[in-house]
Amino acid sequence: MDALKIIFRILLVAIVVYPNFYFFKGLKNTGKYHFKHTLFYFIMSLILPCSIIFIIAAIITSPVLIEFLNLDIDTAGYTYRFVVGAIIFPSSIITNIYFAKFYLKRISKTKSEIELIGKE
Repeated sequence: MDALKIIFRILLVAIVVYPNFYFFKGLKNTGKYHFKHTLFYFIMSLILPCSIIFIIAAIITSPVLIEFLNLDIDTAGYTYRFVVGAIIFPSSIITNIYFAKFYLKRISKTKSEIELIGKE
């Protein structure tokens, strides 16, 4: 195993851990500690980056795209692997963080309390 694989695996763990930490911190601030919110976000934090990685990797390694652009790509080289990683990892972590913000906003809007307005 070379050093680039180790770096990519560390980045994959960071893609899952950092947005989950951000989400749990935001969930703590909303005052809701439901297990279903935590479980749903954890599952989505695994599914979203994986789907983004598969879609971008399929587009980049597409034979049609390579033939159309007349690219001569060495897929085993470090440059290719670094460029693919530089495209995939930031986009997946940004998507995960924005999903956390959206989901926290969605959770905080749903209120089960009834506010009484008027005289007592």
